[in-house]
Amino acid sequence: MYLKRIIVKFGGESGQGINSVGTILTKSLNRAGYYTFSNREYPSLIKGGFANYQIDISNSSINSSSSKTNILCCMSERSLEEYITDVLPNGIVIYDGKELELTPSEEEYIKQNNIKVILIDSEEIAKENNAPPIMANAVLAGFIWKILKQNLEILNEAVEEMFEGKNIDMDAERACLQAGYNSPLYEPTLSEDIDIEELETSNNRKMTMTGNDAISLGALAGGMRAFFGYPMTPATSIFKFLGESANDTKILVKQAENEITAVQMTMGAMYMGTRAMTATSGGGFDLMCETISCSGMSETPLVIVVAQRIGSGTGVPTWTGSGDIIAATKIAHGDFPRCVIQIADAKSAFTLIQKAFNIADKYQLPVIVLTEKQIAEGLFSLDALPPNERIERGLQHGEKRYQLTTDGISPRWIPSKNQKPYLHTSDEHTEEGYSTENAQKVWEMSKKRTKKLEKLKAEIPEPEYFGSLDATTILVGSGNTKNPVLDIINTSLSNEDIGYLHYEYIYPVKTERLKELIAQGKRLILIENNETGQLGKLLTEETGYKFNEKLLKFDGRPFFIEDILNYLEKKEV
Repeated sequence: MYLKRIIVKFGGESGQGINSVGTILTKSLNRAGYYTFSNREYPSLIKGGFANYQIDISNSSINSSSSKTNILCCMSERSLEEYITDVLPNGIVIYDGKELELTPSEEEYIKQNNIKVILIDSEEIAKENNAPPIMANAVLAGFIWKILKQNLEILNEAVEEMFEGKNIDMDAERACLQAGYNSPLYEPTLSEDIDIEELETSNNRKMTMTGNDAISLGALAGGMRAFFGYPMTPATSIFKFLGESANDTKILVKQAENEITAVQMTMGAMYMGTRAMTATSGGGFDLMCETISCSGMSETPLVIVVAQRIGSGTGVPTWTGSGDIIAATKIAHGDFPRCVIQIADAKSAFTLIQKAFNIADKYQLPVIVLTEKQIAEGLFSLDALPPNERIERGLQHGEKRYQLTTDGISPRWIPSKNQKPYLHTSDEHTEEGYSTENAQKVWEMSKKRTKKLEKLKAEIPEPEYFGSLDATTILVGSGNTKNPVLDIINTSLSNEDIGYLHYEYIYPVKTERLKELIAQGKRLILIENNETGQLGKLLTEETGYKFNEKLLKFDGRPFFIEDILNYLEKKEV
């Protein structure tokens, strides 16, 4: 079995329902007890253009994608052209249409790799079952479900749950699922080389959620009561999730006219004691920089989620990358403390957003939470969410809002009728909040704010190490790079023992564990989804150590397992 997983991939035009059929199969597989990781690629168009949806299936937790596939379902001619060479030997190509013309090179690849080709007209089958053309995808889902040798009832249940409350003819939908499942085109030989039974499963149903879903749930668990935003891919689904659930959660969700207003509303709510958040991507984040600096000076808590995508400017809006690490740690004018955290998967998304609120409140500073398109929109399998973090507000009574203290943290209370009012300003100020230009007071206040960073650095953990302590090759990274590396380590896919040092807290950054590995003479490889190795630059600033080996990817695609395995194989020393 390839990489100890089975891979199903759909390709076609945007608007053909690729996302729906992929999600249906993903949720059904998790109902059946399998672990999956699903990822979709799509153009930055309202409709049209080329898209795909890939599901990696395993009997153990996985959070990354392979670059190959066992089953390729082509819903357009172009998808066959694009992905035929990704199909593994003894794999299956399902072509949805009335006829299929193969090029000589496609015929040769299919023949050499013993690939089985099935031509299925899903729209015609849907029509025969009195269903509209849009339900043709249910035929494809049923057919693939049969190849995977799964119980049709599980598929039916998943579809009913997914479309509950929607204006859909469920009888017609079930008829299409059954028609695909019972298609005469199916032969038992199709299942022989795609033997999912090799993946023994506990049959315990798993939950599925995207990284942005997990951020939203974590924020709610952390006491967030307001969200202000302006849509920007790939952060928009946070807005969507919180908006659609607002009637149940009773939180305030507001679309501002732009990102500047959104972040100022967020800071205003936090000033008044209501936990609030905003979410954006690179260009929107740039617009927030003045408010971030204001938060630092006025010592007002602020939480911003930045969902990264590849490129500067508009870049490539619907593709992944991790090129905003430097921006997050350096953005905005003046010296002021901040915290930068980077999410890696759904579990860390749920936990770290709660920690972000606690840090923002306790230390009275802006916290920037980085995620990436691959995490934000990737669909993860979980046995359960981690426990909720204890809410820590850090609120206390006081006489002077900006009192000079040994740790730099001044008393902060919620402005109200029962509390002493205080001045709140982005000008440099005295302990009482009055604006000042006095040299001594300017120096004292700046040093006071800096002390908070020292205490925060002492509180946050060192980067986490994964893998054998005896490993001589260690990859160092943050964010989504963790997922393919851990999938390799956990399933023993590499020919050598490797380790991985994972950074969640990007700023302030802790380096003792890294220094230990340097002192031990380990082979250290920086792995990042950006062109310049931005995390590596921050680590070099702190340690003076320069990485001799860098595995960098910046084409909008995530690291596939094969990218890392191929690098290690070619670069063995």
